[in-house]
Amino acid sequence: MNRLPFGAFLSVSLAFGLTEGPVFAQQSKFDEARAHIEKWVQTRQLIARRGADWRVEQENIGQSIGLLQREINLLNGEIDKSEQVDTEADAEKKRITLNLEDLKKANKVVDAALWGMERQALALMARFPNPLKDRTSNVRSRIPLEKEDLRGRSAAERMQNVVAMLNEADRFNSAITLAIEVRKDTGGKDRQVQVLYLGVGQAYYADQGGTFAGTGVAGAEGWDWTVNAELGPTIRKVIDIYENERSAEFVPVPVNIQ
Repeated sequence: MNRLPFGAFLSVSLAFGLTEGPVFAQQSKFDEARAHIEKWVQTRQLIARRGADWRVEQENIGQSIGLLQREINLLNGEIDKSEQVDTEADAEKKRITLNLEDLKKANKVVDAALWGMERQALALMARFPNPLKDRTSNVRSRIPLEKEDLRGRSAAERMQNVVAMLNEADRFNSAITLAIEVRKDTGGKDRQVQVLYLGVGQAYYADQGGTFAGTGVAGAEGWDWTVNAELGPTIRKVIDIYENERSAEFVPVPVNIQ
């Protein structure tokens, strides 16, 4: 899969579009160009906001890792101390025993919090586009599905899986990704297409001839795909530019902003 920083792609396309045509173009063409630029800016802002949300969530989870690890280290330290307590220090042993009970209760709270984070991670990965699902498949396989799967898994290991998933999603959301997938046409027939993902917010697809095309957006239950044959030549041109098969130019495409 090829990647191109979104800012570079937009800059090249805009530069070519603004320099094309006669110097003394009519005002209506400037207005049309300005409208297209505003749409692209809105798209970039949307992607930036989603990227910021990913980073905030990642930072919060990182802070939670530190807190949970300190709790676990404290529990392990108290357990080690309890094994070394002199059998004659009955009063001290009783105090430590009470502390250990409190720490075990705290550890149960930590385990419950991790379990909730893992459920959220699995639900989020189910909504990923196919290329991102492929990149996070190993992480997804390491997240426990049932309580019985927790045996032998440390809290640190479980938290690392969640953070790894967020990191991969953040990288995907910060770039443009081209993938080969299969979409169904209006007749229900499978068609091989190339899909251009703008992060995790918008996608465009078309076959090699540009006769079968459409758009995709992230939905509550996964990605929603819409067939739009009229966009075929336009989307095909965008993909060809991305693959350096034709010179860069400004190509307006529809954007679904939610």
